[in-house]
Amino acid sequence: MNYHPFDVRKLDERGSQPNVVARRRKPRQGFFLVLVLIVVAVATMAVYSFTELMLAYDDSAYLAGDLVQARVNVESATESVRLILAQPPDTRIDFGGVYNNPQLFQAVNVSGGIDGSLPSNFSILAPDLTEMGTLGGIRFGLQNESARLNLNALVVLEENGGGLVSAVAAASDETADADLQSDNIAVSLLMSLPGMTEDVAEAILDWIDEDEDVRPFGAETEYYETLPTPYSAANGPLHSVEELLLVRGVTPSLLFGADVNRNGVIDPDEQQRFGVSIDTSGSLGWAAYLTVHGSEANRRRNGDPRVDVNQDDLEALYDELLDALGDETYASFIVAFRIAGQSTSLTSAVAAATGGNTGGNQAQTAQSGGAWSVDLLDQMDLTGGGGTSLTQILDLVDATVTVGDGDQARSYTSPFSSDPISASVAMPILMDALSTQDVDAMPGRINLNECPAELLYGIPLLSEEAVQAILETRQAESDDLNRNFESWLMVEGLLTLDELRQVTPLLTCGGDVYRGQIVGYFEGSGAAARVEVIVDATTVNPKIVSWRDLSHLGRGFDQSVLGLRSVTEQQ
Repeated sequence: MNYHPFDVRKLDERGSQPNVVARRRKPRQGFFLVLVLIVVAVATMAVYSFTELMLAYDDSAYLAGDLVQARVNVESATESVRLILAQPPDTRIDFGGVYNNPQLFQAVNVSGGIDGSLPSNFSILAPDLTEMGTLGGIRFGLQNESARLNLNALVVLEENGGGLVSAVAAASDETADADLQSDNIAVSLLMSLPGMTEDVAEAILDWIDEDEDVRPFGAETEYYETLPTPYSAANGPLHSVEELLLVRGVTPSLLFGADVNRNGVIDPDEQQRFGVSIDTSGSLGWAAYLTVHGSEANRRRNGDPRVDVNQDDLEALYDELLDALGDETYASFIVAFRIAGQSTSLTSAVAAATGGNTGGNQAQTAQSGGAWSVDLLDQMDLTGGGGTSLTQILDLVDATVTVGDGDQARSYTSPFSSDPISASVAMPILMDALSTQDVDAMPGRINLNECPAELLYGIPLLSEEAVQAILETRQAESDDLNRNFESWLMVEGLLTLDELRQVTPLLTCGGDVYRGQIVGYFEGSGAAARVEVIVDATTVNPKIVSWRDLSHLGRGFDQSVLGLRSVTEQQ
C-alpha cells in the first residue's frame, strides 16, 4: 500500500499498517507561569497593603506620641504659670511682668530640636487691646481676670449701689442725677456689653440672686419650668460663664460671637463666614468681657500681709503700722483717727447711707490746731479701742483728728493730702500696706489699667470725659509706683478725691487670678494641644480653678504667630 508521505500513521516492524492512533494536543507550557505571576502579584499587593498599614500604624504611633508630648508641653506651661504667679508682683516685674512678655511666654522650648528631631514648644497668649481700648489682637502673656466683669460680684454691687449713689448726692448737697438715681449699677455694667438688652441683663441678675422675686424684665424659676425641658434658676453664684446659656435670652451667638474656635481673635475665615471684623462691636461675644473667678489677694506687692487698720487692739495696730510704714507721723495719725477721726463729707455720707461710723462731731466745732504731730498721740488713750472705722483707705486723706474736750478741743489735719505732689509720695505707701478688712482675699473689682473700654463706659459714676482721659493715659504695666493703685487717678488729676472715693468700690489696679490660652505644639508638624487655663494666685500656692481643653477646635494660631524656636536661635 502506498502512504502519503505526511500521513501520521507508521508501519510496524513487520511492515504492516498499524492501527490508526488519534492525534493528541500538546500541553500548554505557559499556564503555570501565568498562574505563578498571578500568585506573586497578589502576594506582592498583600505585602504592599500590609506595609502601608504598618506605616500608617507607625505614623499613628508617632502622631499619638507627638500629641502626648504636646499635652505634656501644655502641662509644663501650666506649672510654669503657677511658679511665676507664686512670686510677689514686684518680683514678677523683675522678670518682665506677665502682661506682655514674649521672652517668658512665646515659643518656650520643652523638648527636641537636637539631632534633627523637631522642637516642641509652648506659647501662652491673651487678648490684647487696641489704641481705643477695645479688644483686638493678641499678646504673649496672661490676662488678669479683674480685666473682666465678675458676674458673681454683681449682686453685691446691686445691694450696695443704691447707698453709694445716695451718699454722692448727700456729699454734694445736691439731688443726684435722675438717671443715676434710677439706674442700677449692676444693670448698668451689664448694659455696657455689646448687644445687651435690659431684659437679658435683669434675667441674668435674677438667675444669680438668692430669691425668687422677679425683676420687672427678669425671669425666675417660674418661667424656666414652662420650657419643654424644665429646670430651675440657679439662685446662686455661677460656676462658669457658659452657664449663662441657660438664662432666658442668652444665645451662643451673643455669648461667643463669631469666635468659633475660641482663640480670642476673629480669624479671616470667621470674618468671611459671619461678615464681621475685629472692629465690629460684639464680634468676640460677651464671654470675652465676663468672668466668675475675679479676686484680689489682701497682700502687699512684696507678698507680705497688709495691716488691718480696723483691728480692735490699737497698741498692736500702732506697732504694725510703724513696722509697715516706717513713719511715726503716719502711724500715730492713723491710730488717732481710729479714736477721734473725722473724714470729709463724702465718707460721712457713705457711712450714714450704709450704717457705718466714720467719726464724731467734735471736729465740726473744734478750733484748728494745725498739722498733726507725733507727740499729740500721748494725749490719747489707746487702751479704750477705736470709735471710728474706716470704710476705705481714702478716708485718711484730708481728714482731721480732734484732741481734747470742750474749749480745749483742737482739730489737727492729716499728713495725707489730696494735693497731687503730696499724694504721689504717700498714696503708694498707704494703698500698698493697709487694708480695711481682715480677710485673705476680696472679690475682684474691675482693673482700670487692663479692662476693655466698654466696661469703663458702663460705670455710671464715671463721666465720659473721665473715661476718655483714663484710656489715653493708662498703662497695663509701669515703673511708676502710683500706677499700681487706683489712687493714680487722683495723683494725676483725672479725678478729684470725692470722685475717686465714689469709684474705688468698683475699680482696682490689681487682681490675682489670671487666664491664658496655652498652645503646645511641634515645629513643622500639625500635632498640637490647646487649653484655656485660669489660675488663682490669691493663695501662697497658686491653684488651677478652670481647665478647658480646646484642642478639638484646632491649634487656633499659625506657627509663625506662636513662634519657631529653631528660627529664633538661627537669628
